[in-house]
Order: sequence, then C-alpha cells, then structure tokens
Amino acid sequence: MKTTIPLFLLAFTASFQGAAGVVLSEFEPNPAGGDPASSSIELSGGSPLDTFDLWILSLENDTNSALGTVDRASNVTGSYDANGFATVAIPDFENPSFTVILTDAFTGTIGDDLDPTDNGTVDLSSLGTVFDAVGVSDSTDDDTALYGATLGGTDILFNGEFEPLLVFRDGTTGDWFQTVTIDFGLVDERVGAFAAAGGPELVPSDFDSGSLAPTYGSVNPSFIPEPSAALLGGLGFLALLRRRR
Repeated sequence: MKTTIPLFLLAFTASFQGAAGVVLSEFEPNPAGGDPASSSIELSGGSPLDTFDLWILSLENDTNSALGTVDRASNVTGSYDANGFATVAIPDFENPSFTVILTDAFTGTIGDDLDPTDNGTVDLSSLGTVFDAVGVSDSTDDDTALYGATLGGTDILFNGEFEPLLVFRDGTTGDWFQTVTIDFGLVDERVGAFAAAGGPELVPSDFDSGSLAPTYGSVNPSFIPEPSAALLGGLGFLALLRRRR
C-alpha cells in the first residue's frame, strides 16, 4: 500500500541543486550498532570523471551544547565517476543534532564557533562557496537550531522516533528522506522512513527500489507518490464525459 505525502511536506525541502553542481546526496548520521571509525558520504551532481577538492564540516546543533561549534572538518579529494557520483570517508560524525556543510574551502579549525551569539547566523568568513548544507535533528527542541535551510540547503526535522540511520536525496526529485528504527526494542521494531519535514511513516515499497538500505555510488531510491484523490476524481469525470459522447 502506497503512502500519500502532502505536497506541502515535499515542498518544505530545498529544490534539487544537482543541475547546478555537486551536492550532498547520502550519509548515515547514526547507523545501527556501535559507532564506526568513519562515515561515508555520497556526493552527486559532479562533472563526470572530473577531480574535486572539497571540505565537509559538521556544526553542533544540540541546544544544550555550544551551537555552531565545528565538530568535524575534513578535506576530501578524488574524482567523480562517469555518472557524477563520488563516495568519500570522513571521521565518524558525532551523533545528531548537527548540520553538514559542503564547501570548497575552510580556513578555520575544529572547535571554532561559527555562531558565537547562538542566534542562528553562521559566520561564513572561514568558508569558501557553500555548495550544500543539510541539518539533521534528533529532538524537536533542536529543529529550529539547524543551519541547513539558512545556508540554502535542507533541514531534516526530528522524526518522533529516534536518530536517523540514513538520510538521502530522492533519486528523481532531490527531496530529502530519512530512515529510522521505529518502535525500537519492541516486538514490531522495524526500519521506516519519513520525509525531511515529517509526515506519515513510509515503508520500503513506497520507493522504486523496494529498499531503504544505503546505495552509495548509485542512484538513490525514488518515492512513488500515490495519485491524489483529486486527480483520480478528475480522471473519473473525464471518463464519464467520454461515455456520454
């Protein structure tokens, strides 16, 4: 059974920037099991077979911590594949809430506070061009502290269950989704998904791949929208008109 997502929830996410250049495409904020030594991040929209030299930063967004502090800062280099994808590894993220920034330069250092007044404004003086930014929340209290939307990207709000296992751009629209363990520790524990702004729980069959597993290096799953009642009603009306002719 397909799930209907209201259009305003999908519209909440930033427009897909893939045509304009490289963007963040997929990463695991808090994968199942123990904390890994490194985190994989997929980039997409790069020029096929071209080389890159970029920086990936993570800014603190837990409201009970120093907002805007640089928790992670990694210089990543390599080449895009023939489809414009690249997967890079950085030291493991600190658990959410945080905002991941993709930029072409960083002259600061880990521990710098890029929001010294904690007012939601990021000091960009140590950053180059910001290509993308994705905020990931693990609490409703932290939702408004994220910097993704402020920097022209997307904020993935708390899903009401747990920290996201995986976040990814829809392979067709570029809208962000998050997967999460639902009913953790209970008999019906399962992995489900939500749109960036929340909404109804989604299941693997709501996506064209039939899976919510990571897909590093290949096209991400695409959500299969349920035809709206209005659309179905309109089609029925057209069919009725044709029968009357």
